[in-house]
Amino acid sequence: MISTVIFDFGGVISSPLFVGIGDFEAAEGYPKGSLLQLLFGETHYIGVEGRAVAAAIAEAVSDDPDAVEGAGVIGDEPDWHLLEKGEIDVATYFSRLSERAPAILGTDIDMEAYGRFWRSTAPGVHWMVVHKIRALKDRGLRLGLLTNNVKEFGEHWRTMFPLDELFEEVVDSSHVGMRKPERGIYELTCTRMGITPEEAVFVDDNADNVAAARAYGMEVVHFQEDPWAALGALDAILERRGVRTS
Repeated sequence: MISTVIFDFGGVISSPLFVGIGDFEAAEGYPKGSLLQLLFGETHYIGVEGRAVAAAIAEAVSDDPDAVEGAGVIGDEPDWHLLEKGEIDVATYFSRLSERAPAILGTDIDMEAYGRFWRSTAPGVHWMVVHKIRALKDRGLRLGLLTNNVKEFGEHWRTMFPLDELFEEVVDSSHVGMRKPERGIYELTCTRMGITPEEAVFVDDNADNVAAARAYGMEVVHFQEDPWAALGALDAILERRGVRTS
């Protein structure tokens, strides 16, 4: 039976992240997919609007191995991952981003323009999800939060909704040195909550994170464009498996 529901934050409790990034990329004249590659080290970053096809980057750099290395397609772990694991800070991330931009975008990145875009697309809260979390808590289910996040952002996102009131355990990638979809962060979450993966449901908007949780033994809900559909899928799992409340 299910005793625990573990939620992601960005794109699940919060509204979608980086909405309009494809339009911003086009308006700035950057090659399609290149901005996602620069920011995240991958063009298929899930949870952003206007995601580009990885083949666009592969084609652009296929004849230049040095460009492939510089674009982050091969080589070191992307800086975004290091940022989410707390191995570099935000200042270092943006400094490196500016240095890499010409090799990936074909020009310098306009950081002032990107800053305006970033501020204008700050996510809100899916309040229907927060209300569902509260209802699950009232029902006696245990609740955890497992988020890939950035240490410096904590003062903001942790105040967006009643975090401490709702969750008994919060696992933040930037504080534990691991990030989804690494298996270790799922193991850590279950260990901290004193549960087996088989008694948990995990809710996330990133397909890779969902697949890793499923492989670890959790029931999963892939949160996509319709929050109500995801909440319905969660209800269906709880109905099918049954619940064990505290």
